[in-house]
Amino acid sequence: MAVDSQVDTNTKSAETGRKEHQSHPRLVVFLVCLAISILMWLFIELMKDYTDEVRYNVTFINVPKDLILTNSGDSVISIGMNAQGFELLAAKYTRKQRKLTIDLSTLKIRPTGEGYTAYLPSARIVEQLENQIRFEKEITYIKPDTLCFLFSKIFYKQVPVKINLDYTLNGQYDVTDSIKFKPQFVTVSSIKSIIDTLSFVSTQKLNLSQLDSSVNVKVALNKGYRASLMKFSSDSVTIKLKVEKVTEAGYTIPVSITGNSENVKIFPDKVEIICRIPLSAFPHISASDFSAEVEFQPSSLKENKLKVNLLRTPEKVRVLKINPAEVEYIIISK
Repeated sequence: MAVDSQVDTNTKSAETGRKEHQSHPRLVVFLVCLAISILMWLFIELMKDYTDEVRYNVTFINVPKDLILTNSGDSVISIGMNAQGFELLAAKYTRKQRKLTIDLSTLKIRPTGEGYTAYLPSARIVEQLENQIRFEKEITYIKPDTLCFLFSKIFYKQVPVKINLDYTLNGQYDVTDSIKFKPQFVTVSSIKSIIDTLSFVSTQKLNLSQLDSSVNVKVALNKGYRASLMKFSSDSVTIKLKVEKVTEAGYTIPVSITGNSENVKIFPDKVEIICRIPLSAFPHISASDFSAEVEFQPSSLKENKLKVNLLRTPEKVRVLKINPAEVEYIIISK
């Protein structure tokens, strides 16, 4: 009996497995048919016409000559339109299509106490936008229904450029010439309140690390948060740094005395100049290319030492240290 019972159990399990295996294809067929039905329903629904509101970013072109737009009107407008569901979905969720331009060249501008004003009613807005909005949409309304523009006379000013630069050097490399940049001045056009307070323009921050070769790089100007009200004769600056491999060297040179120096003697009368020199220039540099002096005046009697000043150094040479930086002196009585 126990054997028969076990055989019956195995038989029932096999039959159950076959039924489950047969039910899987039916479920797949059902799900596929359901998905097709939903897609067909969605397609039919999206073919119908709907009314909805779409927001567009607006830019303005052809601002009248010698005037500057001090407000952007409304940089975003909402357009109510009647169109097929497919078209509305494309208009609402395709970013590339949600930018429109409005031409200001035909505006009737009127002077006011604070500048100039102009208005663009909805009818003229529709005229300009119909050709830009794709698909066969019917525009039902525009918000705001009138765009107001404020203009101001343009003022000009030439200001210096200040570079905002940080750099580090790699190993035995150094900047062997003054940092050069062009242009050093830019002309800025803007409204009077901005021009009156503008004294210079700086560049964007530039960080250069571990330099081991010369640099020629273009950097944008930092136009600030009111950039929309300003125009620049140049939007960027080209910065040049001459970077070369250098070596450290020392030269011993005599120190001359100027001023009332007839009876003055200094100790020591020579100093050592420690400097960094580009490898390309090193063979051509000698001690005679440097000169140093101390100045003695009656007021120097209050001091125990005189400061050593360098009068001449070769180009591309960076002096690191003068040893000693001060010398002692004695006055020899006649």
